[in-house]
Amino acid sequence: MKRLIVTALAFLLLAWGISLRAPSAPQHQIFHGGTIRTMAGDATVEAVYVRDGVIIAAGSRAEIDAAAPWNAKRVNLLGGTLVPGLIEPHTHPLASAQLGAAVDVSGVSHASRDEIMDTLRRAAGQRGLTPWIIAFGWDPAMLDPLPPPSLAELDAIAPERPMIILTQMMHEAFANSAALAAAGLGSTTPDPENGQFERDADGNLTGRLIEISAIGQVMAAMPQAGDAAMNLLLNLQYDAYARAGYTTIGAASIVGNARDPLALLHDVASQPRAPVNTVLYTAPVRRAHALDLWATPNPNTSLAGVKIWMDGSPFIGGAALAEPYQRSHFTEDVLDLAPGWRGAVNYSQADADALVLAAQRGGYQIAIHAQGEPAIETALNAIEAARLAAPDPTLHHRLEHLALITPAQIERAARLGVSLGFFVDHVWFYGHILPELVGPERTARYMPVGAAFASGAVVTLHGDHPATPIDPMRTLATAIERQPRGGGDPIGPDQRLSPQRALEAMTINAARQLGLEAEIGTIEPGKRADFTWLARDPLSLDAGELRTLEVRGTWIAGRPVDTRTITLRHAGLVLKAIWSSLTA
Repeated sequence: MKRLIVTALAFLLLAWGISLRAPSAPQHQIFHGGTIRTMAGDATVEAVYVRDGVIIAAGSRAEIDAAAPWNAKRVNLLGGTLVPGLIEPHTHPLASAQLGAAVDVSGVSHASRDEIMDTLRRAAGQRGLTPWIIAFGWDPAMLDPLPPPSLAELDAIAPERPMIILTQMMHEAFANSAALAAAGLGSTTPDPENGQFERDADGNLTGRLIEISAIGQVMAAMPQAGDAAMNLLLNLQYDAYARAGYTTIGAASIVGNARDPLALLHDVASQPRAPVNTVLYTAPVRRAHALDLWATPNPNTSLAGVKIWMDGSPFIGGAALAEPYQRSHFTEDVLDLAPGWRGAVNYSQADADALVLAAQRGGYQIAIHAQGEPAIETALNAIEAARLAAPDPTLHHRLEHLALITPAQIERAARLGVSLGFFVDHVWFYGHILPELVGPERTARYMPVGAAFASGAVVTLHGDHPATPIDPMRTLATAIERQPRGGGDPIGPDQRLSPQRALEAMTINAARQLGLEAEIGTIEPGKRADFTWLARDPLSLDAGELRTLEVRGTWIAGRPVDTRTITLRHAGLVLKAIWSSLTA
């Protein structure tokens, strides 16, 4: 019977095959009929000639018609705007793929704690990707009041089935007793490095997991979904990036649960018709395995370096701050932070120095998550020491998120050639809570993107998915407007970016940060024809219009990316996943 079902599905796929087949790249192409923003300064051109996936010329329509052969395929932009392919330099594709299939408990889709608990109860009676119940999006910063779930509550919902609830920023989670038992955790289990298993006054586990190392220890016990199902989910996630307008992503370490996460990512990212290009940063302990997988060059993916976490999330008190967190209802009653709480840096200066020096001597980039001033200072100290010990003017390291980076630290980073990536979506989703988290003075300088641009540093913007939904237009609009989602006064209005600067941050600057500025980031002769086609000119829109701007399509090396929901590739992956499930 199983074979009969799969055979029937195969015949259906063959019947659909012709219509579902992905388009290929013509040898000669001319793009015209709209605004073409090269992002090489503020220049626009009338047309672009592409041959074999490489930009040959960009200029007037007459110049391009003269340069291209008569039979070149014409791509009419229909009054829209062509920009260099948008680049997301900091995202987590595997985690985004898996959590996209998790139970949604976010403040975006729920209006109260009661609604969330009802959702969890329904999920407990349903079958998921694995026998565990995985929920994602618990967010007390977005939905107030939202007291944390108790161990007793979760055990009542799922007394026998393991359950884990991940917060929106993924630096905190809540597990029931079945999940703790499956992971082998008890009252005598030591806390992991840079993490904590919360305990009550009697020393018993409460089910609260603090920071990625603690969460990872529980998630490692979760049965893994089949390789075919995971491959399908990750492929669908790559399609989502392309549909949003991205042509290149920086995978900032592989967060997620799979039999071999690096091999899975490599398999999806290196396929000939990958919807986006991938640049990988991996955890230091996985670098050797990554080097083996990426030993053979591939045009769609590359290995850039490693990623480390210097501190945690400010929204659970994990960011290391120079001054204590603000005393407020949010920090006292919701986060339960002790008076004078500042958070902590995850690495000693000596350990940070060793990690960065290893990268410097190895000739690879290190991307460092650092939210608060002490974490940023530790990272900059390590980078400066490494540059002195092993000079390499071609190697540029990265700092990520940078909630409270100071003017002096910005100038120092610029002097050291360190690129600065800002998670500016904090302003949109959490601007309303920042005064309660860090007080009005620090709120005014939160995510100082404008000052970073003024310093001359390479500045980029990112969404850190799945911490936020994939939407580059929202990220651009937030950098321009600095307006919280719920309204109110702008957060640090003096840190606003012009539309030109914001788009530079997600094109040429992101290419520079990834070490790809010779290949992508602008529409210039000699560069790869990676394009994003928008319905209107993003530089002519206000922030509200920008958030609703339609992405019409993307090209990678002149190849139109197929963003249809149903394709021959999708159908084949579904067939494999079904067969794997039926034969398990």
